[in-house]
Amino acid sequence: MIKILFIASGGALGSIARYYLANSSLKNFILFDIPFAILAINIVGSFFFGIIMGFIESNYIVSENIKIFFISGFLAAFTTFSTFAWESIGLIQQEMYIKLVIYCIASIILSILFCLYGYQLGK
Repeated sequence: MIKILFIASGGALGSIARYYLANSSLKNFILFDIPFAILAINIVGSFFFGIIMGFIESNYIVSENIKIFFISGFLAAFTTFSTFAWESIGLIQQEMYIKLVIYCIASIILSILFCLYGYQLGK
């Protein structure tokens, strides 16, 4: 039961953080007509995911409750790709196919690279 509370509290905080960042001044920053806020959230979330996984692997974080708070709770709620998918559909509906490809490639590649970078920092 305690694990569920750690996941739920992390998830609540992660979704609140995502909501506020997505609706912050980042929402008004459009890069090549690509919604930057969710792209930035996915990149930052992937970076911290990598750091935490590096910490776990290096035994800096040994508590199972801390692991699930951050990984299954906070970061899982913070970096959901459902918003990414929905914004991609918006680009499809607007027939902005080149921008869709740029947005998708940037989201995936930068998230992987920053996760790897964070992982290396965490080790």
